Amino acid sequence: MKRLNKGLVGLILVGNLVTPLLASTNRPSIFPSYTGMLVKASGEKICLRNYPSEYSEVITTVDSEKLYILGQNDEWYRVSVRGQVGWVNKALIEVPEHTFIPYSKVLGEEIVEYGKQFIGTPYVWGGNDLNKGVDCSGLTKQVFESFDINISRLSFTQVNDGRQIAKSELRPGDLVFFDTNGVNTGRISHVGIYAGDDLFLHADTTKGVTLSKLSNAYYMRNYVTSSRILDEF
Repeated sequence: MKRLNKGLVGLILVGNLVTPLLASTNRPSIFPSYTGMLVKASGEKICLRNYPSEYSEVITTVDSEKLYILGQNDEWYRVSVRGQVGWVNKALIEVPEHTFIPYSKVLGEEIVEYGKQFIGTPYVWGGNDLNKGVDCSGLTKQVFESFDINISRLSFTQVNDGRQIAKSELRPGDLVFFDTNGVNTGRISHVGIYAGDDLFLHADTTKGVTLSKLSNAYYMRNYVTSSRILDEF
């Protein structure tokens, strides 16, 4: 049995149940349902969060009641309780090491995964077709609309569709903005979708839809800001 950190409370495995993974939007999830494991909270109240991060919003607190583990993402388990789905740190849950728990994507990861299907699509100024041709903001708009999330059409207006965040806060699904008009004056002219691991998905004028590194000297020099469209899990 895994030892819990001092001061933390645990969840005890009490059985199994098949339960679907709730979609993060009104659109059906493009990923399969998962097998949920029934667990029971014990001890003091623990926090159910809306994203797998200690800095994310607390949805509710959980005491001695039943939850279902739906999946895992790094150091977090995705669980369902009282009809609500959220995240609990793995350090608070005791699960046998041999138990299989599938990886559970957050909505931003689903969006990135979907967008990657169009890598290689040519760049077309004003284009809105993910298969035939898009420009940078056409790519972001069409990818998000595929998940029933409506954002504006132009890069310099898309920055206002979410809330501004620091570069250090980036997580998959966030938008990153650049000034590519020469000297970086902060005037937004290019946008991409942060994909994690220093990468972002965007429509490049020469390569078409591609992945690039934020740490690339060109993009570091021309980076302006980032915006979070997705505040839900």
